[in-house]
Amino acid sequence: MSESEASEKESHSFAVEADLLLWWEDYYLPVFEYILPIMGPLEGKRVLELGTGTGGTATMLAKQGASVVGIDLLPFRIDEAQERIHQHNVADDVDFVLMDATKLAFEDNTFDYVISKSVLVFTDHTHTAKECYRVLKPGGKAIFIENMRNHPVVWSYRKLFLKYSRELHYFSISDINAIGNVFKEMEHREFHLLSLCALFWQKVVPIPFLYRLSLKIFKQIDEFLLRKIAFLKKHCWITAIICEK
Repeated sequence: MSESEASEKESHSFAVEADLLLWWEDYYLPVFEYILPIMGPLEGKRVLELGTGTGGTATMLAKQGASVVGIDLLPFRIDEAQERIHQHNVADDVDFVLMDATKLAFEDNTFDYVISKSVLVFTDHTHTAKECYRVLKPGGKAIFIENMRNHPVVWSYRKLFLKYSRELHYFSISDINAIGNVFKEMEHREFHLLSLCALFWQKVVPIPFLYRLSLKIFKQIDEFLLRKIAFLKKHCWITAIICEK
């Protein structure tokens, strides 16, 4: 197999199905493009998803060969997730359970991966991280995709429109480091600093062409700025934290 063929095969193996990201797909796409290659081939791997919602991530991982257990606290979400896995023909590879992420009813050393998206902000970060550490196999990875607290536009939106946000524990860099202290190793990457400005052309003055163009340009600017100025990471919208047991 040539180098170009191998590269194409690897890219295909970790392809992200944007329709399964369900909401804010343009903004979660680069996050999953970052974490899926780190997870590697998923054939035969056991994955626990915290806060599975309507099952998009669980379905995506099952289609790549994983055996997935998705937990959530909302029965109607579980019902929607069941419909999704049947639509995508992965029902044999996914189970959904009503369960609290802070009280995991699994034995120690059960899963190869734990993954969550916007779940730890509703909990005590360290407590939930310790629960995830417990159910991971040695060498397993926990992947936490979470909202950060200091993006000025997002902070303003929460203050104006999301009254319940006062009860949530959004992430700072120090919170990320505290999660890392639970595990043997940790790396993280932050996303979306200026790229949220593109939403003007989607939400305020809907012009799809300008939205796509500005999003592409702002993403490139973000990547450059975050490589050069580490201080700006604290002002991003999303962080992806990869922890190893």
